[in-house]
Amino acid sequence: MIQVATSTTENSELAVTVSEIVTRIDAVHSTLAHQPLVFLRQDIAFSQYLALLSVADVLMITSLREGMNLTCHEFVFCQDGKASDKKHGPVILSEFTGSAAVFDGNELAVNPWDYQKCAEAIKVALDMDEIEKERRYSKLRDVVMHHTGEHWCANLTNNLAKVHDEHYRRDTMSIPRLSIAQLSEKYKRANKRLLILDYEGTLASYGSVTNIILTSPQRVIDALGDILANEKNIVYVMSGRTPEELELIFSRLPNIGLIAENGCFVREFGGTDEWISFADDEKSKMWKESVKGILQYYVERVEGSWVEERHCSLIFHYEKADEYEAANRQAGDCANHINDACQNQRVRAIPTKNTVCIEPIDWDKGTAATHIFNNMRKELAPDFLMVAGNDRDDEVIFRWANDMSTNGTISDVTTVSVGNRNTVAMATLTQGTTGKHIYFR
Repeated sequence: MIQVATSTTENSELAVTVSEIVTRIDAVHSTLAHQPLVFLRQDIAFSQYLALLSVADVLMITSLREGMNLTCHEFVFCQDGKASDKKHGPVILSEFTGSAAVFDGNELAVNPWDYQKCAEAIKVALDMDEIEKERRYSKLRDVVMHHTGEHWCANLTNNLAKVHDEHYRRDTMSIPRLSIAQLSEKYKRANKRLLILDYEGTLASYGSVTNIILTSPQRVIDALGDILANEKNIVYVMSGRTPEELELIFSRLPNIGLIAENGCFVREFGGTDEWISFADDEKSKMWKESVKGILQYYVERVEGSWVEERHCSLIFHYEKADEYEAANRQAGDCANHINDACQNQRVRAIPTKNTVCIEPIDWDKGTAATHIFNNMRKELAPDFLMVAGNDRDDEVIFRWANDMSTNGTISDVTTVSVGNRNTVAMATLTQGTTGKHIYFR
């Protein structure tokens, strides 16, 4: 085993720790004719570096955070068997590197925080038969040869142009204020109505569950009760909170439909106590273990931050951080880090107000709305739909509702974004939760 390190390091304490580990291993296992671990803390010539890659049986990279790791690409290129008898060596790669996202599982992905899994990956790589090595290597080489500098540059340029055009269209497009008169007219002529309303930031202010229950305006609860009293109305409230918390908040409105944890749970309208769970518990446990290591890195660097664990999501809170601006920058880095490292695990990090929410990619408010609509009885199919929200995670359900209008599935559709920001919603209410409230009769 050869450990290649740079000749200089910014963390002298880490260098001392690594040296002590190397010394301990060599003291136990080395002989006069055999040194099991060679620690190269020096700069080596590029030709020597390529030679090492050519004769290696396995390459192992356990970065805790890294963008596109080119060492593994160079290793794959050198393992064609032209420079030595060694060829098709497996790659053990940290799932926190950008390269792990493009190799499509043909590498041996490991969580570098899990020492046992790293050891198991080494054994798997060394015991792998030649047929499996060649199969994996051919897939890895195809990726390396396709994802060239020219490919990355062209792809980046195209994406930048696409994003620029999208932002330009949004900046030049005037999103109208919500017309109460037009909305009331649509509401009155409808035979069946479906209303999906976000809770925190739309119906009530942000805060803890206990505070929300105590301070939530009575008129909000009364208004929802009045809407539910009309047999033509079906009402769902959506939130990032857990099912237990939403049950506590809306215990006085037993017939209301609920969407919890941004679409991972649904309690259907009509007084049922049963929750439908879309996410797999075992998969949730696996990705949470990976993400917790990343979050701990940022918790240690942002004084006053903490991590909240929910059934299907993790929330990084920094609203009480001592230096808010610095914490906000760290939160952005945290979201990018998780999105780069955990793409293969089908999770994403979404920065919201004072938090970063890490949740499954496959389930969101849009998929929950799709489930609700598809499972409605024919006689309950609405001809009026209103969706209101205030945050970035509400954009998916705005798109779903807009599509229902575009394809003619529902005749009257209104999507409303509360607050002043770019959105795909059809209308805005800029006053927020403290502004004008809408009452349906």
